[in-house]
Amino acid sequence: MAEDVSVLGFFVDVYGWIDENILGLITTGTVLVALYIVYKFLIREIDRLKEKEVLDISTASLFKKILKWTSYIIISVLIFNTLGIQIDFFLGLWVLAGGTIIGFASMNTIGNALAGLIIMASRPFKIRDRLFFQDQFVIVEDIDLIYTRMRTLDNVVISVPNQLILESVIANQSVYDIIRRRIVVTIDYSEKPERIKEILLTSTKDVEEIIAEPAPYVWITDFPNYAMEYTLFYYIGDTQKSQMIDAKVREAVINEFTKNGIDMSTPNLIKSMS
Repeated sequence: MAEDVSVLGFFVDVYGWIDENILGLITTGTVLVALYIVYKFLIREIDRLKEKEVLDISTASLFKKILKWTSYIIISVLIFNTLGIQIDFFLGLWVLAGGTIIGFASMNTIGNALAGLIIMASRPFKIRDRLFFQDQFVIVEDIDLIYTRMRTLDNVVISVPNQLILESVIANQSVYDIIRRRIVVTIDYSEKPERIKEILLTSTKDVEEIIAEPAPYVWITDFPNYAMEYTLFYYIGDTQKSQMIDAKVREAVINEFTKNGIDMSTPNLIKSMS
């Protein structure tokens, strides 16, 4: 019987509180609904600008994160005010908790957060850019405050601390539409350079991904004891497929030398015996 009275008293108190604050609850609910509508509208606008390429993927993602956290703060302030909790008390707890967390956090975490802000501001690369990072090709998936997520060619997603990225040299292959690639071969000194250059240039015609302008060219790049070194330079427009195109060029070079009766293994054999 006592439990029934206490439960009834609880509901009476709740009803009384709602009755006293009905205007504030209606106002808060209306503001929250309006905030939700504005939030959805702004998200759609950001997506629309991204589809029209007015905003790139990285900028759109950054705007969405700022909009999300701003909405969280506004919602928190509205709820606390409706519940009668003083906002200065909430801010005091927030500062105290934040100071405690920062005090116990490692310097690496703080450094990664600062590095993340620097990357977002300076934008050395964007989401979906193709990078050569730590001896492998990767695609940028997302840029967060602490980590930058990248996908390798093996379709494995790696999370790299932002501080490590700032300390590394990164080759961004997506900055320009056209990049230069190269293939190095060594051929016996008995072969005439003009013939080798002609064969190498002919081999590029079998690879459709090589663009015509700028045209491929060949340099003699070294004079080792065992053979003459030639470097074939060529340009491609699809940077995402650079490794595949390099493989096709190597295959075309081997086929062309075989067709012309030139053995590419002889210089390497002499080198290994010397």
